[in-house]
Amino acid sequence: MKKYLLPAILFLCSCSVFAGNRIETNMMKKVDQRKMNQWVDSVFNSLNRDQRIGQLITAITTGENTEANKKKILGWVKNQHIGGIIFLKGTPLEQAELTNVSQKNAKTPLLISIDGEWGLSMRLSGTTRFPKNMMLGAIRGDSLMYDYGCEVARQCKEMGIHINYAPDVDANSNPDNPVIGLRSYGEDPKRVARLAMQYARGLEDGGVMSVAKHFPGHGDTSADSHHTLPLINHSKKRLEEVELIPFESYINAGFGGVMIGHLNIPALDKSGAPSSLSKAIVTDLLQEKMGFTGLVFTDGLAMKGVAEEPNMAIRILKAGNDVLLGPISVPKEFEAIKAALARGDLSEDLINEKCRKVLRYKYILGVNNTVAIEKSDLLDRLNTPMADWLNRKLNERAMTLLRNEKQIVPLKGLNNKKIAVVSLGDSKGNAFHRMLNQYADVTTFGVQSDKELSALKSRLAGFNTIIVAVHNRKSFSNNVLQSICADKQSVFTFFTTPYTMRNYMPLVKEADAVLVAYEDTPYSNEYAAQALFGGIMVDGVLPVSVKGLYSEGDGLVVNKTRLGYSSPEEVGMLTNKMKAIESIVKEGISAEAFPGCQVLVAKNGVVVYNEAFGTFAYNNKKEVSVTDIYDIASMTKATATLPAVMKLYDEKKISLLDKLSKHVPVLRETDKAAITIKEALFHETGITSFIPYYMPAIDTDSYEGKLFGAKKTEVYNALFDAGTWARTDYKYRPNLISTTPRKGFELQVADGLYANVAYKDVILNEIAGSKLRASKKYLYSCLNFMLLKEVVEQVSKKGLDVFVQQNFFRPLGATTTTYNPLKKFGKDRIIPTEKDDFLRKQLLQGYVHDEGAAFMGGVSGNAGLFSNANDLAKLYQMFLNEGVYGGERYLSRATCATFTKTKSANSRRGLGFDKPEPRNEKTSPCSPQTPLSTYGHTGFTGTCFWIDPDNELIYIFLSNRVNDKRTHKALMSLNIRPRIQEVIYNAMKK
Repeated sequence: MKKYLLPAILFLCSCSVFAGNRIETNMMKKVDQRKMNQWVDSVFNSLNRDQRIGQLITAITTGENTEANKKKILGWVKNQHIGGIIFLKGTPLEQAELTNVSQKNAKTPLLISIDGEWGLSMRLSGTTRFPKNMMLGAIRGDSLMYDYGCEVARQCKEMGIHINYAPDVDANSNPDNPVIGLRSYGEDPKRVARLAMQYARGLEDGGVMSVAKHFPGHGDTSADSHHTLPLINHSKKRLEEVELIPFESYINAGFGGVMIGHLNIPALDKSGAPSSLSKAIVTDLLQEKMGFTGLVFTDGLAMKGVAEEPNMAIRILKAGNDVLLGPISVPKEFEAIKAALARGDLSEDLINEKCRKVLRYKYILGVNNTVAIEKSDLLDRLNTPMADWLNRKLNERAMTLLRNEKQIVPLKGLNNKKIAVVSLGDSKGNAFHRMLNQYADVTTFGVQSDKELSALKSRLAGFNTIIVAVHNRKSFSNNVLQSICADKQSVFTFFTTPYTMRNYMPLVKEADAVLVAYEDTPYSNEYAAQALFGGIMVDGVLPVSVKGLYSEGDGLVVNKTRLGYSSPEEVGMLTNKMKAIESIVKEGISAEAFPGCQVLVAKNGVVVYNEAFGTFAYNNKKEVSVTDIYDIASMTKATATLPAVMKLYDEKKISLLDKLSKHVPVLRETDKAAITIKEALFHETGITSFIPYYMPAIDTDSYEGKLFGAKKTEVYNALFDAGTWARTDYKYRPNLISTTPRKGFELQVADGLYANVAYKDVILNEIAGSKLRASKKYLYSCLNFMLLKEVVEQVSKKGLDVFVQQNFFRPLGATTTTYNPLKKFGKDRIIPTEKDDFLRKQLLQGYVHDEGAAFMGGVSGNAGLFSNANDLAKLYQMFLNEGVYGGERYLSRATCATFTKTKSANSRRGLGFDKPEPRNEKTSPCSPQTPLSTYGHTGFTGTCFWIDPDNELIYIFLSNRVNDKRTHKALMSLNIRPRIQEVIYNAMKK
């Protein structure tokens, strides 16, 4: 409920021009005052004057766990009695050790703080790197900011950190500000206030003090206070209307800390003194007029904007600051304060008052209950799956589309697009390129100079869509880019501050689409690619104006149309439970059930798991990647043949009650003439389950005796299947098989093996002449789908491979889903299957494993398709979407319903799809939790896919369990595929 109080708070803030009331902080309101005062009195009374002085100093040091650093810290603790430490760069484990040592040796527990504007990673390596504020300023709505604050607080607590010097509430009204820029939520002070307060609320609800900075506002400077004292020459009225608004909102909302910047602001203090040394600013304005009662911190005292000021420590305390943050020399400033007290330049009462104030907040922040940081599993506790999900979500929601001529985004019509991406200031192989290639075949280029860009021009001539990715603030030649993009669709994506668009003003004005991703991080790269292809909804708004181009608040809304990519938490699943998949897979690999595999899980239109395991083969140690390509065997039936049948049915070119013989002439004068398409889809035709497709090709006169034997001998030396050995001394019929490619022998069976084009008819005649069973009771048979292929080709007048490429795979962006993959890809991307010692006498890699499909040139209705899991998911998501994907309709809703919901009355089968077994879990191909509405298919090579419409779930498993022999049965005996599916369902349970 807390987040919904914000509009009311903002309204009250807008009605006030500094009412002068003292505003108690939320932390102070919530604490048990009696217990706090008892503790404060007890500790204060135990401190001598030196120790009370020390409480006002927070020392700054590196987070490196060296003996020298440890000695320095312990010296401060012992000799200057410091009240706190802010750590700079380090690692979590090193800082944890330093914190533990420091707290152990401190008489009064220390306030540990961090300058973590974008999370702990601003200072600690190996932690979640959240977006910077300007990117966060692009997010519509602000509930995520509260979640973000809570998460940073959780991580701080794990590290024993009590204070985070964030949020930065500077309204960045100066595009050329050298120090704030991306650290600001934007230029609109009300937007800055709204987002900053949600973040601060999350921090403080999590038990960590927030500190708004840099009072009274650093957003319109042309100098950096790290190097000099910036001048802000605005009127008091302007300061009240812009710079001070976020601070006023923050103070009125009751948050705990404010940091004073080092700024020269004549309208507030004519002396020219830095604001951190100005009583007029720190006391009169901040505390008296604006009513702030929380802790007041200086900005870092090593900064040039203040470091050389005389009597700095004394002036800081007199100005009204409570804590000196990071003086260059702790001993020097400590002694200066002591000397000032001795001289009477500072009063004992002032020191005591500030010491008590610091102690009160120490109690509120829990230092009285300080315990050592547990270092075991610290990184895991910091970098949780929820932290990763939140980081992803913040990146996703920030994507900002500023131009979209003719609704080019999300990119559509992939079958007609030839896309190139040119990354300016980055090399090939970044996360943007990788994610783009999850959606389509995208050619990527990276350039570092105008010379490289010019040299690229001729190579880009054949592309019709150019994505220009700007990865840094360097300006590349507009003229060269204009010539490259001329007469092509152009999309500009900026992985940097929006102000960089000024370097490309004419190009931005002419581009078909402009996307701002704000930062060049892996997640900003990934989500920018998803934004361009419709993997996410895009609704970010520009947090700053870019003169001559766009105004603050601009941003178009585009809906999600394709699969997105995120973590399981995005869809309510649990990453930690999904880890059991890896354990099952490794069990399978160890048992030699398969050498490697891919596993993909998509839910609610989001791929939440896409991993590759193992190696190409047992004797090939190349590791499998998610882009590698598997022979999916009988999954072909439901992935190529069935969609083709559905398409023709959708176009009313066939009926389910059509006889196969209507479209396949070879069946007309046979006992199979009355078999219908529907019966073939159900496998209820009476057709035998298998025929030896290869027998007509073998010259039976070339050997004596039988072709197969039950035992291995000198003659029967090739393992065919369990308990069956084959001879290899036969010869092929020369009129049907050739070892070289020549006219009439265009059906390639394998390396160095070609079949006569007439062999297709040979196989069809074999099927037509095969013995029909007396009953049409269900019997799974590849022959049914080989006949359905003929139906598709006869009706469409196209080869099945061509038909599905044109109507499905190419427009879907399923670039690896193809028959005969060696025509498109090298063997280095194709997973091998069996070492076939009998027919093809070679390791099959890129040639279909199934013999029937092989002797038909690799294209059959029962097998022959290759793919990776990611590309298959696009087709299956189209089924789940009732025929729509990427904003384009492939099949009607009615057709999808007919084929995905119809079930045989005689078996578990659907129309072309397999389904869970409702009567016996032991014989079901699915896990026990799988709903009966699920449909999918398995494949002989060790593959499966299952689509669960009840849970909007897709599960794909691809392996090559037949490597190097088909006799490997452990995949089935270990129940690997259903067990993985069971893990998926368990991961959906909280």
